[in-house]
Amino acid sequence: MNQTPNAERGQLPPDDDASLMMRVRGGDDEAFAELVRRHQKSVMNFFERNGVYSDVEDLAQETFLKIHRARGRYVPSAKFTTFLYTVARRVMIDWYRSAARKSGHLENLAKEAPQEAEPPPKRGEISDAEAALGCLSGHLRETVVLVVMQGMAYAEAAEILGIPLGTVKSRISSAMTKMREKLTGEGTNEKRQ
Repeated sequence: MNQTPNAERGQLPPDDDASLMMRVRGGDDEAFAELVRRHQKSVMNFFERNGVYSDVEDLAQETFLKIHRARGRYVPSAKFTTFLYTVARRVMIDWYRSAARKSGHLENLAKEAPQEAEPPPKRGEISDAEAALGCLSGHLRETVVLVVMQGMAYAEAAEILGIPLGTVKSRISSAMTKMREKLTGEGTNEKRQ
């Protein structure tokens, strides 16, 4: 019996991310290249918005390499982007752990040979939104990045972060309050009238 390639791909439309990933699972390198083209920029934005600036391209590449390595275990039980950002988040956590170890080593070296500190960035060098985002803890920041900046549904963000839906909602509310305070100057020692 002669099957067409579309029949082997299942019932999903051929341009759907999940069906592309199923084709990748079957060894289709063109489908993988298409997934990378579609999502590379948003994955890089995800890292930047979570405070990773210097290694963004490397982390995006690592994310897609991990996805390619896991292709044989992929099951389209959720949106492909849920799978993608779950992997990206794990890559980012590993990067932060590695950076913390390197930072500790560099701090020890700096104590031995102190150098002049660089002046802080001048106002206007980073946007107010980036500054407000920067005032958030890691948990709040990654939640805001996924929901607000990457446009994900609360439920999808909850699945990626491995937390309850209510926690996502609570984090978004808390983050918005903190960012508003940072942008408006509220919450400082000024009294409201």
